[in-house]
Amino acid sequence: MPERDEDTWVCVGRVGKPFGLKGEVVVHYTGETPERFRSGAVVHVVTAGGRVEARVSGVRPMPKKLVVAFEGRADVEAIRPWVGCELEVRASELPVLEEGSYYHYQLVGLRVYAADGSLVGVIAEILSTGSNDVFCVRRDGREILVPAIDDAIASIDPAAGKVVLKDLKGLITP
Repeated sequence: MPERDEDTWVCVGRVGKPFGLKGEVVVHYTGETPERFRSGAVVHVVTAGGRVEARVSGVRPMPKKLVVAFEGRADVEAIRPWVGCELEVRASELPVLEEGSYYHYQLVGLRVYAADGSLVGVIAEILSTGSNDVFCVRRDGREILVPAIDDAIASIDPAAGKVVLKDLKGLITP
């Protein structure tokens, strides 16, 4: 089971534009857990002045996003300063994943090695494509896109800080 870091903050969404005049905003959530924003849930808004605790007072689902209201933000002017801000929770508050599954924050920064042991690069970001994630592996100004699927990945070991790829012709050659 992946370790859970008490000091790590994880982005679970971003505040989008206001929705109407009553303080609601569009929230673009990350991952596949919009339940994080149920009524009564607490998240932290990352503002220029630091993290601000925010309690969800209402939520309505929309395709691939949510309309969220926060306690104490009852009109559009009160919510406007949060537009564009990230929403975070502590990693320890995230649901425990099944063995072999990882949160993006656990993978970004891992070194990626080819099947022969040569360093390919470092996971700089992860793209969610809908069907599967794609690792953006960067090294020396070069970027390689690696599908995060069993056919391409031999092993993932966050504790060791590495990912090993399978020997796929053409995946990492220029």
